[in-house]
This record gives sequence, structure tokens and C-alpha cells, in this order.
Amino acid sequence: MEPEVWVAGFSAAVALGAAALSAWATRGASSKESFALARSLYCDLTSEGTSAARSALEFYWRGERRSVEQTRQVLDHYFALLWCFERIRAGRESLVRQRRLNGTGPALRYLDDMTRWHVEEWARRWARLRCLIQQHIGELDDHHSIRSFCHLAQGVVTEPDARQAVTDLLNDIEAEATRQHRINP
Repeated sequence: MEPEVWVAGFSAAVALGAAALSAWATRGASSKESFALARSLYCDLTSEGTSAARSALEFYWRGERRSVEQTRQVLDHYFALLWCFERIRAGRESLVRQRRLNGTGPALRYLDDMTRWHVEEWARRWARLRCLIQQHIGELDDHHSIRSFCHLAQGVVTEPDARQAVTDLLNDIEAEATRQHRINP
């Protein structure tokens, strides 16, 4: 074998090895970043502010009577929790779209496992909570955020009753949006 051929083959093998090592290191850094994102989203969901919003909504939802003033006060909490779920959905979508390229599957499974119970519980409650609020304020401009929550839930929820609640809520939102569009074109 000619020395030039041997050197060229050896150089190609070294270059291929370096490329593989670089890809492995990049994938490892991406994995670390994806787990950091998943932990950050979970921390947001379980933060003091989000906890206060969940508590306020829970007391409102379970209350025997609700006044118009109580309903107005709970609206900030309602949207705070919805927007927290929107942030989780945005982060989750990022992990889903990078799964094949950057190997974010383990971080995605971790995020889903950590948030599933919370999403399932709110999937079961949201339609009733929303209806209670609408009794006092009428039209509730939350369609985008509710859709986002439903799409998050469709990717995370495993319990059949919670999945059905999400499907029903999404259908209600779509029907309501269609009615509103007909009234206010």
C-alpha cells in the first residue's frame, strides 16, 4: 500500500472520529440544556406565585357561593395559571421539535412525568371553573390560552377521564369561538 493512501485513510479516520466526538459532545450539551429547561418549567409550575394562583382558583372552584367581586379578583390567578401552562407548552414543543436532532427525548419524558399530575388535575377542573367565572363576567377572552392548555394536555395526559375532559373543553372552546365570530364578524 502506498504511503499516501495510508496517510489519506488515516486522516479520514481521524476526521471522522473528531466529527463523531464533536457530535457526541454537542448532543451531551444539548441534553444538559434540555434537562435544565424541563427543571425550569417544573419550577415555574410549582413556584410560590403559581401556587398562590392555584390555591385561589381551588378555593373559588370549591366555594359554595361566588360574588362578582370574587370572580374579578380570581381572574388574575386564572390567567396566571393558564400562562404558566402556556410556558410549559412552549418549552415542551421546543423539546419535541429537537428530539431527533438533539436527543431531547429523555428530558421531554422527565418534563411530562413531572407535570402530568398537575395537568390532569386542571384538565378535570378547567371547564367547570371557566363556566363559574363566565356566570359573572360573561364573555371570557381566553380562547388562545385555553387552546394552548388543551394542546399541552393532549401531549401529557394519560388518564382517560382527563383526556375526555380536555377533548370536551377544546370542543366547547371551538364552538364558542365560532358563535362569537358569527356575532362579531
